Amino acid sequence: MVRNAGTPDGLEEHDPYAKLPPRPGLIGRLRNYFLAGVLVAAPVGITLWIAWGVVDFFDQRIKPLIPAAWDPDNYLHVSVPGLGLLLLFVFLILVGMFAAGLVGRAIMRQFESILAAVPVVRSIYGAVKQIFETVFAQNSQAFRKVVLIQYPYEGCWSIAFLTADTRGEVQRVTSEDVVSVFMPAVPNPTTGFLLFVPRHEVLDLDMTVEQGLKLVVSGGIVTPKPGATPATMPPPVAGATTGRPRLSFSARLRNYLIAGILVTAPAAITFWLAWQVISFVDSRVTPLIPAAWNPLSDLPIVVPGLGLVVVFVVLVLIGMLAAGLIGRWLIRTGNWLLSRVPVVRSLYGAIRQIFEAVLASRSESFRDCVLFSYPRRGVWAIGLVTGRTEGQLQELTPKRVINVFLPTTPNPTSGFLMLVPEDEVIRLSMTVEEGLKMVVSGGLVVPPDRGEPQPAAAE
Repeated sequence: MVRNAGTPDGLEEHDPYAKLPPRPGLIGRLRNYFLAGVLVAAPVGITLWIAWGVVDFFDQRIKPLIPAAWDPDNYLHVSVPGLGLLLLFVFLILVGMFAAGLVGRAIMRQFESILAAVPVVRSIYGAVKQIFETVFAQNSQAFRKVVLIQYPYEGCWSIAFLTADTRGEVQRVTSEDVVSVFMPAVPNPTTGFLLFVPRHEVLDLDMTVEQGLKLVVSGGIVTPKPGATPATMPPPVAGATTGRPRLSFSARLRNYLIAGILVTAPAAITFWLAWQVISFVDSRVTPLIPAAWNPLSDLPIVVPGLGLVVVFVVLVLIGMLAAGLIGRWLIRTGNWLLSRVPVVRSLYGAIRQIFEAVLASRSESFRDCVLFSYPRRGVWAIGLVTGRTEGQLQELTPKRVINVFLPTTPNPTSGFLMLVPEDEVIRLSMTVEEGLKMVVSGGLVVPPDRGEPQPAAAE
């Protein structure tokens, strides 16, 4: 620092302006204004964009169903956004009102009996319906509490969501009282793992689910403000009646809306999944059918499912051909040709081995549902036995291990492969389908307990 002439030594140390930061220049001020503009505009813009996306999603799918005489867009010079969402809201309330009556309940029983006759559809519909009924139940606590658990090891803590009190076989085979906890991923909390944690190790947090999701999605950047605890129900007023209060108009509408969702959502999701599968196969198979062989080419409308039928028939014919002498010779010739192509032979060999292991009549792949410790002792997770561990993998492990697939929640098509000691897994009596339902629902759908567990010994 250069001292001014005539200034005593050390005087600048007591100057109150000596430690002030320098005033930002033009570039610095522009940068600060830009950051301030982002902080103001970005939250509003993203919120409006998400809300507009939801409104537009329903408008595009519902407004085309409105008759032209009832569509206000035909009489106005501008489009009315949100009309589809409003009509859906009204439709669900009307369905809930109808389903609450005697005729509505009879129609629903008949409809469910029809779906129960379809092999794959009945499983999807039953699981989705059970999840919705559990979540929308009046006394349901599913995903309504944020907790703190030690994950993935003792002394390290993570945010999780309590989904349900563990019941059935999983509760019986564990040595402690456990609860079902959903461990979300960051920044996408719609996927994660279902864990069964001892109740005494779960710490309740004074934050709402919304605050917990903000904390998880932001990776810890957005933290709840101190003292911002969720609102609790007020204590009962002295002398107040304990009878069932008369529901207000808004409460009745809410109940009818929930009833409409419980009636329509499981069926809609089931039919949507079935439609996606049929459309996927039809879009890729139907264009390959010659016009002369296409029985639907002369029809004025498109009949879905032709591609799925063609795939089924072709696979049956290929299986019949492969069982014969000529078919086996063609397969050996094809395998010999593919084994000569450097890159293709590795890919073909791996895919063929996977399908042979999964679809073989005596295959044990994905046929056993087990419970094992994950990610540490005392915490449990559901897994699927995929096979026996062989070769170097088994030689390098001190114990006999088996291959266990740990599925994620709610998408069980991804997860981790674990090599678990054979004597540390518990074979469950629930089927693979029931185990997947429990995983997908986050522990809400509990299969029946069929008796004592059996050791998961490899065949």
